[in-house]
Amino acid sequence: MRTLKTFKLILLVMVSGIIASGIYSCGNRSTDNSSKRPEISEALIEQEVEKYIYPLPSTFEVTNMLNEIEASYIFDIANDPDKAGSYFTEKSRAVNLGIYIADLAYATTYNQTSEIQDYFRAIERLTRELDLTAALPGNLPEQISENINNKEELINIVTHVFQNAYSFLNEQGRTELSYLVLAGTVYEGLYLTTNISENTFQNPRLIEVILFQKQHIRELGELMDEYQDSEILRETRQDISAINKIYALEEGTTSMTRTQVNQLTQTITQIRNKHVE
Repeated sequence: MRTLKTFKLILLVMVSGIIASGIYSCGNRSTDNSSKRPEISEALIEQEVEKYIYPLPSTFEVTNMLNEIEASYIFDIANDPDKAGSYFTEKSRAVNLGIYIADLAYATTYNQTSEIQDYFRAIERLTRELDLTAALPGNLPEQISENINNKEELINIVTHVFQNAYSFLNEQGRTELSYLVLAGTVYEGLYLTTNISENTFQNPRLIEVILFQKQHIRELGELMDEYQDSEILRETRQDISAINKIYALEEGTTSMTRTQVNQLTQTITQIRNKHVE
């Protein structure tokens, strides 16, 4: 999406400046009095940027696909925004922040203005309780109110909300929590896709949306591989692994078996519901 490319460009400029300043400062402390600034490799800049850039495609890609295949908006399928205050652990707040972000994307895609405001309030509460307030613009409520009927601008605002939250967590050294937020968005995206119809298996276009998410879920598992000793990520790694194993039952790129679809629907529903209840 355009907003993701813009966000990455801004990070490239910022990080290159930080790296340049650091290297130049070190150079000034050396015995070499040359005033020539050192060259900075593109690979080094890219490596630094990747620490902070949102690593998966936007949830909007999933919700837009659902909208494009004319899947109806279901009002009671998403997590209840009034439950935002019932999550008391750091883990449950992070996962449900991701879930609410996906629900916000879903409501925004379908122009559900009342739900949009409700989910923004839920997200604001969890970001405050996770000490992420600094990641959000101070005038966010005003931005939402002013653009409540401007779908394109709302998509830009929402996209920046979860990109900024992810980057902020990583900048604070809270990478494990950032992965929990990612997991929440992935869980909800797949949950919406598999539960939006009672006849998922018989709808080839829904199967395409399910398969679209396959690689993203695999990538999330790979991201968490370096945290195998992390207690807070242990259950999440197991759940992502369980989903990936179902995808792996049939490695097709355009179709799934009925068994796969049924197992995937049951598994993601159980995983998602244990977090939102």
